[in-house]
Amino acid sequence: MNSYLLRVWGLWDRIYYYSSRLQYVEKGENLFRVVLMPYWDRTPLYTRGGTMIRKGDLVVKLHIHNYKLARILFERKGAHALGLILLREIRRSLPGLVRFIDHHPNREQIKGIVGTTFLYRGAENLGFTVYSPPLTLKVRIKNWYLRWMMRMVHPQGKDRLDRQAEPLMVRRVFMSKAELYRYYA
Repeated sequence: MNSYLLRVWGLWDRIYYYSSRLQYVEKGENLFRVVLMPYWDRTPLYTRGGTMIRKGDLVVKLHIHNYKLARILFERKGAHALGLILLREIRRSLPGLVRFIDHHPNREQIKGIVGTTFLYRGAENLGFTVYSPPLTLKVRIKNWYLRWMMRMVHPQGKDRLDRQAEPLMVRRVFMSKAELYRYYA
């Protein structure tokens, strides 16, 4: 990715942020931006700890701040260790998510955290449960968008997508608030 494209993406990212309901977990410090919302899928989620998140439960929907991640990778001039960098940034950001929930006025009603991502490898080691959502139109659009994103951010993104034996598909990653606190508080 070149610096011009990164600057254009930064402008787009600001427009997207201000036109959405995203909130920074810790601006400048955290890889996550979030939206507090009712869980939207009819299929309940069962965490490794046995908690069920069902439609209507209040969850923190995770969004990886892709522009921030792209800047980190750009500064490192190629990301041969993209997975390790990402894992470290997520592990470093999860305690901030605990603090965000602790200070949120609706903290008692929050049942868990949920995200949809390609970046699910290693998620179970961080305490997440990983689930393959049904291929709805929304999931197909998310797949397309994240493949495009991978081509933009990852130095070998196009080659990696072309070499995949099976198409890369998004997964839902989630954990209960109790599990988040147990691992990261």
